[in-house]
Amino acid sequence: MEHPTRLSRADYLGAWNTDLDRIASVVHNNGHLRVPTCPEWTVLELVEHLAGVYQHKIWVLELGKMPPPSWSDEALVERRKNDPVVELGHWAQALQTELLARNDSDEASTFMRSDRTVGFWWRRMALETAVHRTDAELALGQRTDVSPELARDGIDELLWFATAPWQQGSKQGWSHQRVVVDAGDLAWTAVLDPEGMVTSVGDDGSSTRVSGSPDSLLQWSAGRRVEDVERSGDQETIALLERFLGNF
Repeated sequence: MEHPTRLSRADYLGAWNTDLDRIASVVHNNGHLRVPTCPEWTVLELVEHLAGVYQHKIWVLELGKMPPPSWSDEALVERRKNDPVVELGHWAQALQTELLARNDSDEASTFMRSDRTVGFWWRRMALETAVHRTDAELALGQRTDVSPELARDGIDELLWFATAPWQQGSKQGWSHQRVVVDAGDLAWTAVLDPEGMVTSVGDDGSSTRVSGSPDSLLQWSAGRRVEDVERSGDQETIALLERFLGNF
């Protein structure tokens, strides 16, 4: 799958840091609030999760492979000895330092076979942070949009992830149905192949469509329940796709 939406590392770094600042401002005096899109977490627990994501990626870069799950469990105990926002900033800066010391084309362990590069992690971390920033904002009812450029890139990334053979979401009822995901000036076509989802950039003209702004479709692609998207055509097919995306 081609990725025409990819941004530069400077763009990813700028968005990442802006979102970190916003998360820090949201968590102030609001850490106890529940996150509507991640109801098992408070805002502080979301911050703990994100700090752990950053720490985990440092291990990935240093080891050249995914570390054992037990490392994350042990690290959480240590991180909880300190202020979660301080930990978030520490691990974000440490990870950015690791990434900046490498070229985007350098080899790195990832979970997508077709991209084993450091550039993968610039993209993934900026988008992980953007989506969780909006999650945190929703706890206050004050969510702001992800920029159109980053949001389009996030849609592209998440629809790509949906094609991975390790995805465990249910494919029951899949029989090569097609869904166009239309963000206005860019669209993707998803095919619900029983052997695994196939995604391509472009609008194949299918009548079954999910349309909306880049930000709304980013949230939708991330498995969030978004009301400001338009669903047209075969609603059952759309529901099958949404159930699959909601799995991850």
